[in-house]
Amino acid sequence: MTNNPLRQQEEIAAALRAGRELGPEYDEAVAASLVERVDDTIEERVKHHVARHAGANEAEDRRGWPANNVRMVLSLVCLGISIPSTAIGAAMAGASGMFIVWAGLIAFYLISVSGLRR
Repeated sequence: MTNNPLRQQEEIAAALRAGRELGPEYDEAVAASLVERVDDTIEERVKHHVARHAGANEAEDRRGWPANNVRMVLSLVCLGISIPSTAIGAAMAGASGMFIVWAGLIAFYLISVSGLRR
């Protein structure tokens, strides 16, 4: 059977006409032929549907990669900034300066990452 509904309707009507012309002894053969055609059509549609959803899942997976890359870059930037800012904070305010710098870096990272999840 084809994907065109009008064509499918014509094929079913032709099969029914053939069944009437052949007589009742061929009813089972005509019915089996129709069932086979309908099964093939359903199988084709299911395959198409599954392939379409598989493509959508692949697209979702590809969209996840940039966010992971951004998280990695953010973590490397935070790590790179942490060394000089820790030294500056420790030189200016001692241990409390180091604590403030690290609290700020952690807050920056967490806020940035939570923004990426939206």
